[in-house]
Amino acid sequence: MTEKTFKRFLISVLCFCLSALMIIASPVVFATEGAPASEAEAPSQTNPSDEEYREQISDLQDEQIKIQEEMKDYNNKINNIKDDKKKQQAIANTIDEKISITQKAIDVGLEKIALTNKYISEKKQEIENKEKDIEDTLQLFRERVRAIYMTGGYSDTANSIVMLLSSKSVSEFLTRSEYLERIAEHDKEIVSGLRDELLKLEEEKVVLEAEKAALEEEKAALEKEQEELEKQLKEAKSSIQDLAAMQKEYEANYAELSAMQKQIQAELLDIYKNLNTSNEAYVGGEMMWPVPGFSKISSYYGWRFNNTDFHTGIDITGSGVHGAPVVAANTGTVVHTKTCPYNGYSYGYGTYIIVDHGGGITTLYAHLSAINVKVGDIVVMGEQIGKVGNTGWSTGAHLHFEVRKNGSAVNPISYIT
Repeated sequence: MTEKTFKRFLISVLCFCLSALMIIASPVVFATEGAPASEAEAPSQTNPSDEEYREQISDLQDEQIKIQEEMKDYNNKINNIKDDKKKQQAIANTIDEKISITQKAIDVGLEKIALTNKYISEKKQEIENKEKDIEDTLQLFRERVRAIYMTGGYSDTANSIVMLLSSKSVSEFLTRSEYLERIAEHDKEIVSGLRDELLKLEEEKVVLEAEKAALEEEKAALEKEQEELEKQLKEAKSSIQDLAAMQKEYEANYAELSAMQKQIQAELLDIYKNLNTSNEAYVGGEMMWPVPGFSKISSYYGWRFNNTDFHTGIDITGSGVHGAPVVAANTGTVVHTKTCPYNGYSYGYGTYIIVDHGGGITTLYAHLSAINVKVGDIVVMGEQIGKVGNTGWSTGAHLHFEVRKNGSAVNPISYIT
């Protein structure tokens, strides 16, 4: 075919060329508006960083399970102790163990949060990069569509119609047409693929943000528990320090304090002898805990300070105990009160109350900051009779609680719930 003949043929197929150009251009326009995901689906692959993240999270979750088992074993060990005195002592002795377990749980939780935050940050950056890639591609498409409109054909860097008309043979014309169509299809696949990947990343972002929120809640719960345990530890240490201070003072002034204690007990026995107690039988039943909400016993009934001082009751203390309500351990009659707002070993029991429960059983509440009853008042179990204080020989706010039978001190633990 001569060149002249080819030119005539080329003019005759011009309409076909224009139609082909419309077909070629249309995928570009559609691509900008969103092509079906199925047209550019790539095989699913797992990012190595994703696998690493999941493995690390799994390891931390396994560690959390082990810590939970440790805490369960600890609680079972405490709950299996039936004797209240032994249980309270066990709690005091093992509070460091409980705090250690909880601290491990907090550390694991914080590690999980840090790991997830890092993973989320990386994913957000990946999403931003993909969004930029898509925006750059769409900008290229916008320029190409503008060129199509201005020249009446599809163009990258030159007018595609001129490019086709400059073909010297049918073979060259068809080759160039196919090349332009392949460019359009390639762009369409890029956009579709990028969009699919972006949607996938956005879904992962939602999941990760939910995981982060759950971990933040877990962290808050763990930190709250840690704060409470550290508070308990501080109370326990404070009680030990107070008792140690009392012991140090007692041993340093042993002769004077020992004589003072004997004098105080003698005065108390004299008070008991002259009490106008009831001749009726003991009201019966177990006694109520005299300081509701505070269960820490800093000093038990019996010998203490290396067997140099006999403690005639139990001391109940705890953080915030000063001013806490003191209630009647059982129903009875107030038979004696004494107000002594001073602090120091020479003041003995400080401000205190004695309640008669019949049958020779009485209770004594010492080191009070206030008294809410008077001699002769009949009180019922659980009724407030005073407030916890720090009067008398006391190195910290607490209630000294005694049970006496016919004037002699007995172990209160066997009477109270």
